[in-house]
Amino acid sequence: MDIFGYEWSLDLSWVLALGTKPMHEIMWHFFVNGGWFLFLVALLYGAWINFVFYKQSKWGSKVNYIFLAIDIPRDNFQTPKAVENIFSALAGAHTPLDWHEKNLKGQSQLGFSLEIVSIDGFVQFLIRTPVHFRDLVEASVYSQYPEAEITEVEDYTADINVKFPNNEYNLWGTDLVLSNKDYYPIKTYSEFQEELDNEFKDPMAAVLEIMSKIGQGEQIWMQIMIFPADIGWQKEGMKEVTKMLGLEDKAKKNFLDKTLDAPLKGLSFVGDQVFGTTAGPEEEKKEEQRNMMFLPPHEKREVEAVLQKIDKVCFNCKARFIYFGKKEVFKKPLGVSGMMGAIKQFNTSQLNGFKPGKNKTQAKLFLKDLRMSILQNKILAAYKDRNPDTCSGKYLLNVEELATLYHFPYIEVKAPMVKKVEAKKAHAPIGLPLEDELPTEAMEEEPQQEQGKQKPVIDYDNDYFENRFAKDKTGETDENRKKKVIDKLKEQGKLPQEENDRINQPENKKRKKQDKKHKKDQGKKESDNSDNGLIDNLPFVE
Repeated sequence: MDIFGYEWSLDLSWVLALGTKPMHEIMWHFFVNGGWFLFLVALLYGAWINFVFYKQSKWGSKVNYIFLAIDIPRDNFQTPKAVENIFSALAGAHTPLDWHEKNLKGQSQLGFSLEIVSIDGFVQFLIRTPVHFRDLVEASVYSQYPEAEITEVEDYTADINVKFPNNEYNLWGTDLVLSNKDYYPIKTYSEFQEELDNEFKDPMAAVLEIMSKIGQGEQIWMQIMIFPADIGWQKEGMKEVTKMLGLEDKAKKNFLDKTLDAPLKGLSFVGDQVFGTTAGPEEEKKEEQRNMMFLPPHEKREVEAVLQKIDKVCFNCKARFIYFGKKEVFKKPLGVSGMMGAIKQFNTSQLNGFKPGKNKTQAKLFLKDLRMSILQNKILAAYKDRNPDTCSGKYLLNVEELATLYHFPYIEVKAPMVKKVEAKKAHAPIGLPLEDELPTEAMEEEPQQEQGKQKPVIDYDNDYFENRFAKDKTGETDENRKKKVIDKLKEQGKLPQEENDRINQPENKKRKKQDKKHKKDQGKKESDNSDNGLIDNLPFVE
């Protein structure tokens, strides 16, 4: 081959000769001729990964966590905006770490686990936090809900030592993963506001309704692990916005980018000279600028939604839920289909939403029983360990999205459930007497509700959970802590004055003490009824 006056030749006979040799000789040939270097790199990389994992495990084992059960007053008029403020305060737990701290010391960003638990139909809100962030959590909650009650409790999953396959218990669980890229937002609480009457339709109602319908021997656990994200979560979102708007990427190019761009631009120039171009650079730029003003409605909504999400504080998150119970009372249509249906109300077809991850406890065809048991054991272990790295790992959610998924129920959610009308509605037949002609008895008669058909009030701030798992059953330790935190908030001026006056009113103090005594007596009865000699947190059926 003659190129630029020089003769070049390529001899591939050694390849043919090598192909006739046994496989072990071929491998040895490549190993001694440079393959050893790749082997050494892979070995060193694996050793480094294991070293970092060891250091992280050693450091993480020294971190102590506690569980805080949170009860809010019955007359809660606050919207999820208050909980959004709580999460904004929790973002103060962010700890910037350098390369040395992450890799040589094994340190990592600590986070929280937001959990909603239903045991035998009694619902409880919890926050799992590192011990040294307890003051931050309590101050954040009390600053928004001064009358809330926070109780330190034991880990409710500690006594669940069930292994699958199991003859008594069944379990269904999954990680919740996003259906789109994480810079697209889910449906948030601001979109659950009715436009006509400006009434807030609490999205938490559907989730808590399902949780409250399960009975003895059943449990539903839902957790959202959150870790304050490092600065820079906006970059991917801004890249997508820039792409949708057709703007030039103004990111600075490094030396490698410029080196790779040079030959590509050269080939593009040669192609334009040989084959010609339909439009020059100036014409393409003008066309691009002209189309920016005419984005379709769905693209405009996407741009606005992405910008709104990245404008708020974000956390790296992982959500999952588990439905667990005795086989004879295990109701998959309620505990699984019902929960997934309630979670789907946060989805939008255009932007983002949640779907079950690949680790959902479902197996078909080949060795399905064995594979199902492996999945059940893995999801239970991941929940108990609060492991955020399963399935597809963590994803970004901002404080507004978190407040939508985890907030204390609005007062209307606690109202008695209205009995459904059994009769069908239809137009009145012709010839009915007018109102003036109706008998007085018929006008005064009111529909009677069947006895035993009315559903009870859903009480999410009962003490059923605390009576079983509280570390201090008397509540004195938690009450003293609350007094100290409230006094500190008053000194700092972070507690609204009207809240101070309302808390300190004698009638409110008296009513609060009476309610607490009533709840304690009621919880004691429920605890006595449920004491059957089994482990506290194992489901049972009478």
